[in-house]
Amino acid sequence: MTSSGISPLERIHRFIDELRARGVPVSMVERLDAMRAAKIAELDQADGLRTALRCTLIKSPDHLSAFEEVYGLYFSPASRRPATPAGYSVQPDAVRPPLDLERAVTSVLRDGSAELARQVAEQAVGEFVQFEAGRPVAGVMYERSALAGLRLEELAARQLAEAAAGLGGPGAPGQRLRLELQRTEVTARAEYLRGQVRKVIRELLVADRGADAVAKTLRQPLPADRDISTASREQMREIHRVMIPIERKLATTVMRRRRHRTGLIDVRATLRASMATGAVPMRIVHRKPRPTKPQLYVLADMSGSVATFAAFTVTLVSAMSQLFSRLRSFAFITDAAEVTDVFRHVRDPEHAMATIRDFVNASQLGGYTDYGRALRQFHGAVGAELERRSTVLIFGDARGNYLPAEEATLARISRRAGSVYWLNPEPQAQWNTGDSTMRAYEGYCTAAVTCRSLSDLRRFIERLD
Repeated sequence: MTSSGISPLERIHRFIDELRARGVPVSMVERLDAMRAAKIAELDQADGLRTALRCTLIKSPDHLSAFEEVYGLYFSPASRRPATPAGYSVQPDAVRPPLDLERAVTSVLRDGSAELARQVAEQAVGEFVQFEAGRPVAGVMYERSALAGLRLEELAARQLAEAAAGLGGPGAPGQRLRLELQRTEVTARAEYLRGQVRKVIRELLVADRGADAVAKTLRQPLPADRDISTASREQMREIHRVMIPIERKLATTVMRRRRHRTGLIDVRATLRASMATGAVPMRIVHRKPRPTKPQLYVLADMSGSVATFAAFTVTLVSAMSQLFSRLRSFAFITDAAEVTDVFRHVRDPEHAMATIRDFVNASQLGGYTDYGRALRQFHGAVGAELERRSTVLIFGDARGNYLPAEEATLARISRRAGSVYWLNPEPQAQWNTGDSTMRAYEGYCTAAVTCRSLSDLRRFIERLD
C-alpha cells in the first residue's frame, strides 16, 4: 500500500516510525505531543506542519538532516497523490514551453532564482532520466544522469571564470575577496540546484512506490552512528560537523578531572582557622589547586587498514590542540615519527586524509604495522616528560602482524602518566583474534574502548565524567 491512500494521522505515525528506525530517539510522550501540535499547527502556512513536528520530535541538531529527508518523503505533494501506472511526468498541469537548459542553468547560478531552479530540475529529469517504474532504487544513478545532462560542474566553472575576468587583473584592489564571495555564491546555488534535482527524483519514486518503500531504500545510520573506518568522504564531512561539540566535551572533561583533584593541606591556613576553636584544628584547609592545563600525548596508527579512522584521529587532536599546555602527536606504521606541527592546523577529515597521504609518502614510516616497535620509540621520545597530569591517547586496532607486543613498554608509560586511554576502531569481539594483541595492552590502560562511531566516543567521554 502506498502512502497516498492513508489518513493524515496515519501518515504522521509512519513518519515517526521511520525516524525511530533511523535512530532518532522519539518517546511515546513526544509522539503524543507531535499529534497535539499537528492539530493546532498553522497548516495554511508553508512550513506550519514541519515546524510543529520539528519542535516536538527533534532534540538535537544532529538529527535535523534525517528529519528533513524523511519529512520530504512523507509530506511532499507526490506522497499525497495516487501513483500513475505509467508516464510519471514531472511537468505541471499547465504546459510550459521548454527551457534552453544551458541558458537557464547559467541564470540560476548567476541570480539564484528558486522558481527557475525547480523548472530546470523538472525538465532535466524529464529529458535525461530513463525512469523505470517499480525498481527498488534510491535514485542515485537518476540524479547523476540528470546532473550530467545539465553539465552543472562545467557551467559553474565557466561562471566563476567569467566572474574572475570581470573583476580585473590579479592586482585589482579587493579582487581576491570579491572572487571568494562569488565562488561561495555560485557553489551554494549549484548545490541548491542539485537539491532540486534530487527532490524531483524522490517525488517520482514516492509517487511510484510509496513513501514507506522509498524511505526504507534511503535509510542510513545517523552521522553519529556511522562507522568511521568505512565512511565515505561525504559522510566524513557530515561526521565532522557532528564531531565539533564532542571535541570540546572531551577536552573540557580531561581538564575538569585534573581540576577536581584535592590539593595538599595548607598548614598555615589550618592553624590560623584553629585559633577560634582553642587551637583544635576542627576545619582542615587545603591549598587551592593551581589551574594548570593538562598535557596530552597522542600515538596514532596511520597504516592503510585504519586510514579513515586515522583521519578522524588527526582532526580530533588538531581541534583540541589549543586546550593543553603541551601536546605532542606521533604517527606510526613500522616506525613512529612526531607529527605535532604537521597536523596542528588540519581543518577537517578530508584535509586530514590528504595530509596523512602526503606525510606517509614523504616519510620513512615503513610498510607493515609494528605496535611494539612504535611503543618503544614513543616511550623513548616522551617517557622522561610524562607525569601525573599527562594523558596518553592511543588510536589503533592493535594488529601488529604477529610481532612482539612489547606490553612492558606500555606498562612503563602507564606508571608515569596520569592516565592512558586506548581507542580501538574494532568491536571487542575481534580483540585478540588473528594478529590482534589488544588483550595484552588492555590491562595497562586506564580504559580501552571500542570507538567505531561518534556515539562510541560520546559514551567514552561520559564514562570519564
